[in-house]
Amino acid sequence: MQVDCLIRGAEIVDGTGAPRRSGDMAILDGRIVGLGDVQAQARREIDAEGCWLTPGFIDPHTHLDAQLCWDATGSPSNLHGVTTVVMGLCGFGVAPCPPGGSEYLLRSLEVVEEIPYACTREGVPFAWSSWSEYRDHLAARPLALNVAGFVPHSALRYYVMGERARGEVANAEDRAAMVRELEDAFAAGAVGFATSRGPNHVDGYREPVPSRYADAEELQALVSACRGRVWQINVETKFSHDAAALTAEVERYAAWSRAAGARLTWSPFHAEPGESVWREVLDHNRKLNDSGVAVAPQVTAVPITLLLRFDEPSFLTSVTGWEEALAGFFDLEPKERMLRLAEPAVRAAMKRGGGDPRQPLTPDFELWSFARTPTRPALAGVSVAEAARRDGRHPVDLFCDQVIADELASLLDVPVVNRSREGATRLVEDEGTLLALGDSGAHVMSVTNYRYPSFVLGELVRERGELPLELAINRLTQVPAQWHGLPERGVLREGAVADLCVIDPSRLGVDPVSVRHDLPGGSPRLYQAGRGYRCVMVAGQPVVEEDRPTGATPGRMLRAEPLS
Repeated sequence: MQVDCLIRGAEIVDGTGAPRRSGDMAILDGRIVGLGDVQAQARREIDAEGCWLTPGFIDPHTHLDAQLCWDATGSPSNLHGVTTVVMGLCGFGVAPCPPGGSEYLLRSLEVVEEIPYACTREGVPFAWSSWSEYRDHLAARPLALNVAGFVPHSALRYYVMGERARGEVANAEDRAAMVRELEDAFAAGAVGFATSRGPNHVDGYREPVPSRYADAEELQALVSACRGRVWQINVETKFSHDAAALTAEVERYAAWSRAAGARLTWSPFHAEPGESVWREVLDHNRKLNDSGVAVAPQVTAVPITLLLRFDEPSFLTSVTGWEEALAGFFDLEPKERMLRLAEPAVRAAMKRGGGDPRQPLTPDFELWSFARTPTRPALAGVSVAEAARRDGRHPVDLFCDQVIADELASLLDVPVVNRSREGATRLVEDEGTLLALGDSGAHVMSVTNYRYPSFVLGELVRERGELPLELAINRLTQVPAQWHGLPERGVLREGAVADLCVIDPSRLGVDPVSVRHDLPGGSPRLYQAGRGYRCVMVAGQPVVEEDRPTGATPGRMLRAEPLS
């Protein structure tokens, strides 16, 4: 047999959860044609001795709707083994778009995605009106990975209602028009419908995004159109420490899903130290699924972090207990900021701290770590507490002196959500959850959650031994493919599309965070690549080799199939 590529001697982890096995893989015309002990002649051979051979990873929660208009690679997701992304989550997106409505849609992305309007205005062409036309636009562009999409509620609402979407309740005519557009998008292959009730989801004018003005009647009408599809919601009680409030909200949405014959996935679901909330919500979710309705909270293994900056405005001035000491910090000139951090009274106030320790921005120097320290590069990845112990100093003094030495160029990695190590691992391994929340394309100057595949495999599987490899790969591949109706993806079997990763586990990890000015107009974003990816293929073509993009663009827009 003559094939295009033969991968020899790998540890094959096929995505189904079955035990790994040693073997070969043959690829011809973008599909897997041999798996196991393969005898074939190949145009290219890859010696994968000591490597894991897995399906390509599927990230079911991204915000790449705008970025894919200027970036064919979907970076840096592509550098973490991701071969398929799902976009349009939480109701944010750039389609559908009414005539003259492009400015508001882009303004609606400014706060959450942290991409300035001047940047997206330059990068997003708006050569479409309906969602299906947007899909066709991307389908005609080069893509290095596969893309599937939800129909975003805020864009849908603005498409139908115009400026009324920013404050009014939809009438019967509005609801009917939204349902028609939704059904047209489903016919074009949309995965489902996505919305948000999240209290922090505001537009560039600091007003609630359109989806937050929807009443129950509107939401139920849209969910009813999702029969055989998935709908996703960013929940209103997402930062609650009250399990009863969270489960009551989810119970209401589950009832709508049951009536519609739709699947529900909600976000974000996280685990915090010293709380039983996550255990109670997991128990509730099992009961819902046992009752016959498909519900999957979206979880992640990584602590959801913010990067504190000192050279530009960040959440530093909102740290619990530091608000008064650092009030007006970013109104000062750089030299004055450094003088402020050197003041004994300011440091004393920072050391006192205060506030509710459950709040996300309460200082915890065991969890806070240095992400960038130009004058002491060896501190990258080291917790502030550990660095202080090494130097025999108080963490606040070490922290402030390091920022001063770096002339405000330091970056601090601050976990704010999902801070319970045990809880986060339990959420990932639970069969009723969906491993997601990569958020690629959003929060571009605050978080790098898209690194989670590399973190799961490098940290939870290899380093800590807290997850079996086969389970982790199943959660990254087959589970999201099946949940979203994406056939021929997520498993390694003969006949399947050859989306795959060849991973060197000895090198698997995550690079330090850097800042790149590579958005349209030179706007900045945080950038964190993975390593250990010998080869990542989409449809049998290498899109990443030795952790570097190849420039190949075999990706495509996927059409989701209705679920049974």
